Amino acid sequence: MSLDDDRIRFYFKHREQIEQWAALRTEAAAAVDEWMEQLDLEPLAKELGPDVRVVRTKPEDAYPSFRLVREGWRFDAADPLACVALEWVRGRTNMAGAQTPYVGLRSLKGCEMGTKLRAMEELKQVRLKRKDKLVEYWPGYAYVAPTGAFPEAPEMYRDELVAAVRSAWEAYAGFVDRAI
Repeated sequence: MSLDDDRIRFYFKHREQIEQWAALRTEAAAAVDEWMEQLDLEPLAKELGPDVRVVRTKPEDAYPSFRLVREGWRFDAADPLACVALEWVRGRTNMAGAQTPYVGLRSLKGCEMGTKLRAMEELKQVRLKRKDKLVEYWPGYAYVAPTGAFPEAPEMYRDELVAAVRSAWEAYAGFVDRAI
């Protein structure tokens, strides 16, 4: 790198404005947090069944989420052993790459339920077919990036998120029923 590099010169010439623009990332993420917290998944839960309910984590959590569970699963409402969830990272969700909300089957790898779910060959096949990812807290999940203009058309993205939650429920809830 050299001071003669045009990009370096551009940065120094416009440094103040560049830093102001970069600081917008924090404000944009806070706006997304506020918008996400206002989502209403109760109508979807009612459509999925009379025994399906939405459990919301505390809004101040680092990973706020909406978790769908069946009453019959009899899990701790605050932290169910398995659920279909819509989650995001507080203060970091800016709709770019891995900084978008994600949806899938949530169950910690180390708990008995998580172990049972991960051992199911059919679940593995469903995850692969859906092209979902596998990590410690998620036997299957995918990022849901807006396909349309966001934030200009937030209702379109809301519909995409609801559709993703519905799809994940249809793909994964039966496996939780079988694992119990």
